[in-house]
Amino acid sequence: MAIEYLLVTYPEQRAVLADGNRVGFTNHTFMLPTDEYLITLEGSGYAPPNQDVPLSGTSLVKPMVISFSPVAPAGGGAPPFPPGATPAAAPAPAPRPAGKKKKNA
Repeated sequence: MAIEYLLVTYPEQRAVLADGNRVGFTNHTFMLPTDEYLITLEGSGYAPPNQDVPLSGTSLVKPMVISFSPVAPAGGGAPPFPPGATPAAAPAPAPRPAGKKKKNA
């Protein structure tokens, strides 16, 4: 039985599942027997929801690389500020002491 190499990328560490079985973690290369696998990540909030991967012809230096991306939660998520609130403005610069003039550079 031949061994293949798979690298699943995602911005944070998540468990990787092949046909529902935990086989490794994102952003690390791991080994699997040659076969076709349905790859998913543990948890939610990523796309695509799964990837069908025929795994063959790889090597340690040339693993198969597949990627998942984060997605916003359904409903658009929470607003960045409470309703009616606005972000605070940056404070005004401190006044210059009397008698001090700006130097020309």
